[in-house]
Amino acid sequence: MKVIIAGDGETGQHIARILSIENQDIVLMGSDRARLSELDAVYNFITFEGNPVSVHNLMKCGADNADLFVAVTPDETVNIVSCQLAKSCGVRKCVARIDNPELSDGKAAVAIRSFGVDMTIYPEKLAAYEIERFIAHNWVSKWFELHDGKLLVVGIYMPAGSPLCGRRLRDIPNNPRIFHVSAIRRGDEIIIPRGDDRLNAGDTVYFCVLPDNLDSLEQLCGKKQLTVRKIMITGAGRVTENLLEAIHGRMSITVIDPDAERCRIIAARFPKIVVVNATSNDVTTLKDEGIDTADMFLALTGSSERNIVSCMVAREHNVPRTLARIEELQYAPEAESLAIDKIINKKQLNAGKILHLLLGMDVSTPQCLSLDKAEITEMVAPEGSRITSKPISRLDLPRELTIGGIIRDGRGMMVDGNTQILAGDHVMVFCLAGALTKVERLFK
Repeated sequence: MKVIIAGDGETGQHIARILSIENQDIVLMGSDRARLSELDAVYNFITFEGNPVSVHNLMKCGADNADLFVAVTPDETVNIVSCQLAKSCGVRKCVARIDNPELSDGKAAVAIRSFGVDMTIYPEKLAAYEIERFIAHNWVSKWFELHDGKLLVVGIYMPAGSPLCGRRLRDIPNNPRIFHVSAIRRGDEIIIPRGDDRLNAGDTVYFCVLPDNLDSLEQLCGKKQLTVRKIMITGAGRVTENLLEAIHGRMSITVIDPDAERCRIIAARFPKIVVVNATSNDVTTLKDEGIDTADMFLALTGSSERNIVSCMVAREHNVPRTLARIEELQYAPEAESLAIDKIINKKQLNAGKILHLLLGMDVSTPQCLSLDKAEITEMVAPEGSRITSKPISRLDLPRELTIGGIIRDGRGMMVDGNTQILAGDHVMVFCLAGALTKVERLFK
């Protein structure tokens, strides 16, 4: 498929890199000539210096035969207008990044779609929703729902001393079958495991599981859900603001930020929340505001390094759960090794939404989850497709992917080698980056 991405910032670069790994035909449009030259020399996509609100530039990029146009510039007005122009040029589907929460719902969202925008991405809202789910399910580091929660994928960090550490997958009790280990993240590597693979301390293990079996999996992994009554947050940006809209009034919350104006805005909107004008690394302030009695610490400033350090300070004060917003993906393995319970990365969330649309799925279904070097997605098995031709054990599936479970007639089911996938089944597929083309072949 041909994809044009407008915006050569970090978000646009990340999406271009992810899609190019999947062997899509990518054009990245931007205004920084030096940056575009560097990207063109390193990555497998085409760069173009131009203006996305210029029909002439859009046509030079091939908008008349493009399948997808993604506008992720820092200016939401440019994103919306460029989508409208791209659609008039002949692009099949258009996606715009927005920063105004009023444009993501209601009549405004309907109006934007009438302009030719098929889907909007609001990164701060995606991040806030992910954090809200972590508060509700804080014994896991990743939580992904398929088909309205009838099938789940949970990522669980294995600390030293976990009951599963050192055990081969085939030796872990799983009869009757209550879970499927879809992948293991070990440092910077993603492993699609087999029965002889062992789980090590420091691994993040991705389980496919039915909701009814969550309690059993929690006990098996030696984890425990924490009731969250008190939260401390550093950073009063838009992610925090979106999060507070969802959780304020449900627990005691303290927000700390050095920007006096942002503190004033948050205090005015959420009068029941304690707002403190101070730096996130002011240990005296953290102590005075009760970090020693907090159940959860959320580091949501714009600095990845500061967020990691803040979570380390929270750990020293025995805060049971920590979360860090980390935009530089190279810091993620180090953050996990420091036992930070949850990492939020807006670029990954954005990429998941784009991959979701690229696969031709209905945008109302659960999003595709991007894990930087792997993806989890829900695919519907068509009549006559290869995936429905034989039992799973006889499909000769590529080594880069695995099937974790299915939803049939509205009910989640685990699978094994004897399972025959039927037309109409919703299938949970976990694949390494670069294998989406092989997934699509199975489902054609």
